Amino acid sequence: MNRKTIIAVLIVAFVMGGMAAARIPLTRADSQYLSVVIDNRYPGDAPQYTLTFTLNATVHAGDGLTLTFDSSVGMADGLGVDKALVSVDATTLNTDATWQVGVLSLVSPLDLAVGTDHTIVIQENARIQNPWTLGHYRMTLEHPATKTTLTSNYYLVTTVTQLVPLTFEKAFEYGQMTGVKATFRTGRNGALTGHDLIRGPGGLMVYPDNEDTMTIRLSAGLSALWATAGVVRLQPAYSESPFAMTVLSNTVYDTNDAGIDLRQLVLGLLHNIPANTGMSIYLMFGTGQDISALSSNEYIRIYSSKETALVTIPPQATGSGSGTQPGSPVDTTAPVVTWNVRQSAFSIRLITLNVSITEDNLDEAYFAKDDIDSLRTRLAVGDTGLMMVNRTGIKGMIIATDKAGNTTSVPVDIPAPATS
Repeated sequence: MNRKTIIAVLIVAFVMGGMAAARIPLTRADSQYLSVVIDNRYPGDAPQYTLTFTLNATVHAGDGLTLTFDSSVGMADGLGVDKALVSVDATTLNTDATWQVGVLSLVSPLDLAVGTDHTIVIQENARIQNPWTLGHYRMTLEHPATKTTLTSNYYLVTTVTQLVPLTFEKAFEYGQMTGVKATFRTGRNGALTGHDLIRGPGGLMVYPDNEDTMTIRLSAGLSALWATAGVVRLQPAYSESPFAMTVLSNTVYDTNDAGIDLRQLVLGLLHNIPANTGMSIYLMFGTGQDISALSSNEYIRIYSSKETALVTIPPQATGSGSGTQPGSPVDTTAPVVTWNVRQSAFSIRLITLNVSITEDNLDEAYFAKDDIDSLRTRLAVGDTGLMMVNRTGIKGMIIATDKAGNTTSVPVDIPAPATS
């Protein structure tokens, strides 16, 4: 993605001076690595943990593995985890795992080869709870037999929720059309307002003044098919059939290295969608189009006006960028984001939010204010200055995602200016 460093100027609402900074430490991958992904980032909740790792030494069946969490991570139930709730390369444990003060000890049920990606999944029913304090956390994996310890990437615990990507199915048929089917789930704060009638003043039934949207970005193969003909349908898990979505805009958001225009669709909802709800989105094309010819690398990226973090379906293993080959080093490095505020010499209400992003392979970065769902100010690698004015304080989120899917989310909280 070719983007130039820009200086974006945004005047939206007002701030006091002073300096504030948030930094995410940088960690680099080599031939050994550990990445961790959680499917629920809310404070105090118990997520599913998916750990992907490569070691330079063989792990034999019966060897112990030790997972050390941050000291603020807790467990809701007892001192152990049932063996059925933990798997290594899709094989459940032979004995229960033990828990003691932030350390989960388990015994590998099978041999793990050198230089190969392996996966440990800890189900949410294991009740390992997120910290109650917002922030970035990481963990370690130790193989005591070889005295090897790996440190993971950082993962985020936040009250800002996101869509949860699930599955992607190619060559799906519906009616007289063929296409692809992507499933996902709205997050804890992801309830969406659609085009359903509500009771207004005087008891009259009216449509909502503000309706939510979903935005999807198509991979190169899907973009090419959509340019010929396409429709979108959405089916919540509780519905027997999908309903059509209104295409509010259809634009080219980028051009890839092969010169193919990548399309972005902003979609309106005919009906309300609850939070924490599974659903399927269908991209349907004419029967004459050869869906089976699509490559195995196709995807959609999606966010909603309530949950603005861009997620990829099918879910991408951390660092599984298009250039990654089996056995090669995997990018587990999240973008480094820092920010500070500079006060204008002319007015205490006029400030510049300076955002600095370090990332060799940035896909997208933006700043979004909490109180304006649809407003996303694009950022670029390097330094970007956002000029703002504020009367009551500014809160928002800086989100940066690289092409391997690593995401950094940094909250921005600037107090209202002091008054004399």
